[in-house]
Amino acid sequence: MIIDTDRILPTIYDGTKPRKKYVLRLELDGTKMKISRDIVCPSNIRLSYLSEFLVRTMGWVGYHEHMFTGSDGVEYVSTSLKEDWDVYGPHEGEYRDFNEWTLGDVLKAKGDQITWTYDLGDSFTHTLTLREVHRYMRRKGVVYDPEYCITGGENGCPPDDVGGIYGYEHMLEVLKNPDDEEYQEYRDWLPEGFDPERFNIHDASLRCWDFQRTVETVQMRMENEIPPEMRPLPPMKRQQSVPGKLRERAAAGGDEEN
Repeated sequence: MIIDTDRILPTIYDGTKPRKKYVLRLELDGTKMKISRDIVCPSNIRLSYLSEFLVRTMGWVGYHEHMFTGSDGVEYVSTSLKEDWDVYGPHEGEYRDFNEWTLGDVLKAKGDQITWTYDLGDSFTHTLTLREVHRYMRRKGVVYDPEYCITGGENGCPPDDVGGIYGYEHMLEVLKNPDDEEYQEYRDWLPEGFDPERFNIHDASLRCWDFQRTVETVQMRMENEIPPEMRPLPPMKRQQSVPGKLRERAAAGGDEEN
């Protein structure tokens, strides 16, 4: 039987890497109004999956490329983009497949930062900052390992294809003046109920949970088709997801590392 290894999805969390609890803040760069998200997640999350989670956490639609840039200038990009650059280059600077790297590989200590870019055309850059590092809690000898979790946020996400930060700021100014000749054009283009000051943490969390469930469902179905020696490393054992106050308590717990 011929196995197409391109079909094998890597696990969301890399079980071969150390796991710590990272408290993070994601901020959209260059806007007059602060747009941010607060996140807790394991340090061994692969950058490829983290990037998908950030799309849903912010509220982007997700049909544009997205990538990370380290403080050393190294770019972490999708497998398809890396292959394009390999074939059609030249591309200045070093770049890597972000499937092969974890968050803990690029952020190691409190205060470390990495840039995340959504839409390489409009170039919405975000700063991801490691604010705290904790050990995971142990309950009766079992490590409690919560999944990616959104804990807060300020203001809504710009719409896709608005023209970058300049286009977004221009749109917000136009929307303040119903007499502006562009006012109705923007109103017709924007989704119904658009509010630049509204961030719904429940909706953002549901988008992330749905994405994770989809990935894990595909992986489980593939296990029946792929021989054991061809399978990716299994995910680290963790408890079932818990909603509401239990998730909040899990996010708040743990011992800080210095």
